[in-house]
Amino acid sequence: MTWPALIWKNLLRRRGRTALTSAGVAIGVGLIVALLSIAAGVHNTANDLIHVGRADFGLFQKDVTDLTKSLLPDTLENQIRRKPGVQQTANVYLWVGKVEGKSSFLVFGLDPGEFDYRRLVIVKGTRGEATEALLGDQAANSLHLQPGDTLHVRGRAFRIAGLYHSGNRFQDGGAVLPLRAVQRIAGHPHEVTTIGVIVDLGSNVKQVASRLERDFPGLAAVTEPGQAVKVDTSSRLIISTGWIFSLLALIVGGIGVTNTMAMSVLERVREIGILRAVGWRTSRIAAMIVSEALVIGLLALAVGLALGYAGAEIFTSRGNLSTLVQPDFTAGVFAWGLAFSLGVGVIGAIYPAWRAARLTPIEALQRE
Repeated sequence: MTWPALIWKNLLRRRGRTALTSAGVAIGVGLIVALLSIAAGVHNTANDLIHVGRADFGLFQKDVTDLTKSLLPDTLENQIRRKPGVQQTANVYLWVGKVEGKSSFLVFGLDPGEFDYRRLVIVKGTRGEATEALLGDQAANSLHLQPGDTLHVRGRAFRIAGLYHSGNRFQDGGAVLPLRAVQRIAGHPHEVTTIGVIVDLGSNVKQVASRLERDFPGLAAVTEPGQAVKVDTSSRLIISTGWIFSLLALIVGGIGVTNTMAMSVLERVREIGILRAVGWRTSRIAAMIVSEALVIGLLALAVGLALGYAGAEIFTSRGNLSTLVQPDFTAGVFAWGLAFSLGVGVIGAIYPAWRAARLTPIEALQRE
């Protein structure tokens, strides 16, 4: 009998116990995969939203449910612009709503005189008048609209003057309207979502950002995606609680595997004694127990990846996360799931393997 066949045969002796143990570990794997994929999605979203117009960083209201719920007075821009180290600023209103049948379409309210608007590259049509819309090239493909067509935003019609490309996936998949128009659509005529900042040449971005946070309490300067949790309380809550539940799952999964393998060793004492009597070394006995635990971990991995994928999709589509956040299932996410499942298997096998290796042939064969 080959080694894999022996391991598989041993696990199938108590199919119910093996299945339940694998299911327990799978829940932990699913939590890890869901958590990390959501964290990666928040990272991607923040990276795009804080660099609208290729700004060095973005200023947001601190501790709101997500980045798009931030509200700052538009007069704050003038105060920010006068601060040391600040070269340019730009008011931005991010509005998410139903546009042309798409339920989560992003509309950017920009001031035509500021850097984020001027940096848009017009690939078709013109910049048009102050009352007209610009449409991202990706959005134009999905909506099947061209310059001269009409864009309907919350019951208002805007003529599309041209198509633009910015290199920002959210901006290219959305539309740009005059800032005042978006403020009226959102019902916040004198507020903006974020203020983009470009620092003076030679200035340290993080130092300027920290100075602005100190001068304006309640303001969050997000210089890199990892800092988005300073603003996005929903993501912060999900990620924090996710790590807690994952740690609990690791402990419970390890205990479950330990219990399963310990029971297996107890039930197979005489068998282990025979194997020792025919020449099996203690290391080989221990390797057999560890291998069985690792197979349980691999079974759990397959189920856990499916659970994690489904869980992340449910969290982002039906939870309190921003509609702009999409889980990102990177290779690193799956690698962590694999490490979790195998780690639980190894941890759970340590005591049973040690116990099995300590059995002497005479002691094992004398037991009933």
